Amino acid sequence: MKISIVTGAASGIGFALAKHLIARGFRVVLADIDDLKGKKAQEDLGPDALFLHCDVSDWDSSAAMFKKAYEWGGRIDFFAANAGIEERESVYWLPTSEEELKRPDLGTIEVDLNSVFFGLRLFRYYARKSATGDGGRMVVSCSMAGIYPMYLAPSYSAAKHAIVGLVRSVAPKIHRDENITLNAIAPGPVDTGINPNMHLVVPPEHMTPMKTVLDAFDRFLEEDVTGQIAECASDGIYMRKPIEFANGSAKFLNEDMFNEEKFIRKPR
Repeated sequence: MKISIVTGAASGIGFALAKHLIARGFRVVLADIDDLKGKKAQEDLGPDALFLHCDVSDWDSSAAMFKKAYEWGGRIDFFAANAGIEERESVYWLPTSEEELKRPDLGTIEVDLNSVFFGLRLFRYYARKSATGDGGRMVVSCSMAGIYPMYLAPSYSAAKHAIVGLVRSVAPKIHRDENITLNAIAPGPVDTGINPNMHLVVPPEHMTPMKTVLDAFDRFLEEDVTGQIAECASDGIYMRKPIEFANGSAKFLNEDMFNEEKFIRKPR
């Protein structure tokens, strides 16, 4: 039986995905920082689910979670880097002239972006240890804010834009060398029940159904594609391509030159 890890699995998209994966025959590790909701999720999902406490923004916590997940399942086949938080502190905020200027709160970057770097390294390590011959599949939960500017939440948007760049940049090499596919989904607002005021802001016709999001995950589980960004807008899934090169120099510097094996740096 295949083993998957879903971060942010105690609620929202993560819980729905975990339930969906179990229905597909997976055993699922539910990784979340919320112990109360995580344990309840494990009870709800039954014996094929295991809750493990994890602060995805902390390397040691993430490493410990992956180690326990591997020991529990004996392998790791699929990793959904789903955990994320909203804007922690507005980029636009400044103190009054009487207040002391303090370091910005970059918690959004730590959870929404840094954790993806941690998870990518850990998943690749344990996928190799699993020695299933299939490499493995990883999908990152991104957002429409990683494709379009999000004026109300620039830090969140910056983190999501960075995920798009990371996925597109890393995916070809790890697919070639390690047989791992790496993709991302970029949904619009999803009614998970976490934000009771969402319907006051977003009209129903502009919400993204959970089914659309799960269908995007299924596509990346079933198809041998990598480096793709699946935008989930309303009930549609759109594979978004990178912007066109400005000219021949841009194409050479960003594609042709680095496709040459001699330019690919070997890991330390």
